[in-house]
Amino acid sequence: MDISSTPIAKISADGSIEVLEHIRFVCTSCAECCKLNNIPITEEDIEKIVERGIEVDQFIEELSPVLIASKSLENGLIKAYFLRKKPFVNECVFVDELNLCKIHEFKPSACQLYPFSIRKEDEGYVAIVHPDCVCDCIELGISEEKSQTVEIVENLLSTLTIN
Repeated sequence: MDISSTPIAKISADGSIEVLEHIRFVCTSCAECCKLNNIPITEEDIEKIVERGIEVDQFIEELSPVLIASKSLENGLIKAYFLRKKPFVNECVFVDELNLCKIHEFKPSACQLYPFSIRKEDEGYVAIVHPDCVCDCIELGISEEKSQTVEIVENLLSTLTIN
């Protein structure tokens, strides 16, 4: 079953959350998202990493930004860079030998959101499973008692600034 782009909740202008799909997500640290995706990074993300003493050329693939379609919030373009991949293993430079993120405490916003996104719609926002989702850790159609949908959406909202 292809779960990418599956709407999981609607978020109204007043911040209330309407669950559309009961899901559970438990990351197993497989790092497939860090291997199979080109991870976009914003200038704000870069600043957070550089403030911790890591040089830009150690983690950015190209020092010239590209314009990419925003997959969260507005449907416009955003200026982004891409995280560098390790040669031969083709995974993010911040993945360690245990498949854990070396910069987990200040990882880029795309990493904090993944495998979910928030998209602007006429009447507010909708939380979705990311369109390019490669994650096998999402369980759809579970019982309401086991659902983490509201918690997931609240975490997404705390990561983003919604205007």
